Amino acid sequence: MPLLDVPPTKAALLELKEQLAVAKSGYDLLEEKREVLISELLNIIDDAESFRREVNEQLVSAFHALMEAIETLGPDQVKRTTLACIAEAHITLTERSVMGVPIPLMKRKLLKLAPQYGLLGTSYALDEALRRFYDVLERILRLAETERTAWHLAIELKKTQRRVNALENIFIPQYEETIRYIEERLEEVERETIFQMKLLKEKKGG
Repeated sequence: MPLLDVPPTKAALLELKEQLAVAKSGYDLLEEKREVLISELLNIIDDAESFRREVNEQLVSAFHALMEAIETLGPDQVKRTTLACIAEAHITLTERSVMGVPIPLMKRKLLKLAPQYGLLGTSYALDEALRRFYDVLERILRLAETERTAWHLAIELKKTQRRVNALENIFIPQYEETIRYIEERLEEVERETIFQMKLLKEKKGG
């Protein structure tokens, strides 16, 4: 590994040692951040997988009821009837912070399902399908929020890991090697100085 381009002086040595101390402190903080992000990400991934399973199960159930309604009423009648259904969600986006990482939060409020059709030309299966699709909306929104959070954490974890690797494998070793080199050079210069002084003293004494 190439040494840093600095003069082998005591002043440079002191400055490098200070910078190395800062780098090691930063490394410790980044390691702590990395561990917290990993823990958060693993928890979020577990939640996302759980929500995804629930969403898939609820959608399968809703589609079964829908297919039953189509078989009973026909596709055209089901299409006309469902156009009279309104389901809205009021969504407000906020965020929280995890180790300085902004994590999106979704405040949501589903409006009550209010079918605008009469009893004529409908069936229990269609009512049940509408109810099941409406019920799964909350889980879909929660899944979207969870997966978005996982995406943010994964990106930040990748950045943090790169910084940790750079400090651990490049920056810190390079500074340590440069410090060792300067210390050895200064010791060598000191030995030479002592030797020269000793020779000078012997000549004067002779």
